[in-house]
Amino acid sequence: MLKKETKSNRTKAAPRATNPDIFRFIDFFVRTGEKMIGKKPTIIRGKDGKLVSYALRRLPVGKLETLTVWFLARKKNLQPLIGTMLSTRVLDELTREMDKSSFWKEIDTLMDQYYPRKETVSMWKPFTHADITSMKEEVARIMRKF
Repeated sequence: MLKKETKSNRTKAAPRATNPDIFRFIDFFVRTGEKMIGKKPTIIRGKDGKLVSYALRRLPVGKLETLTVWFLARKKNLQPLIGTMLSTRVLDELTREMDKSSFWKEIDTLMDQYYPRKETVSMWKPFTHADITSMKEEVARIMRKF
């Protein structure tokens, strides 16, 4: 006689391990938004986590945090959303801004203004064009899925 398979005797799939850097970055984004623009940015559950996950495949958390400070300081007319920050247009503008000679000095000034460094940290490395291009391609591919 065969037993029917019930929920209790099925093997449960192991829960997926989540990347703690995703939560760390989203928390950083919210805290920085409150500090810089005076209001809490909206976080879209699920979508923002996936976007951050894909961005973290291409860039370390430190570079995304630097991008956040630049975005919130220079793009005050745009909505403070992670999806907006990782959009193709914003990343294109970031690529154009990187070609200016004063860009990295401005980034250092912004970072020191909002997050003063106690010592030089290797985390604040500049973006490369390859970083931006790969992130734009990945985000565009993900946005087409939504």
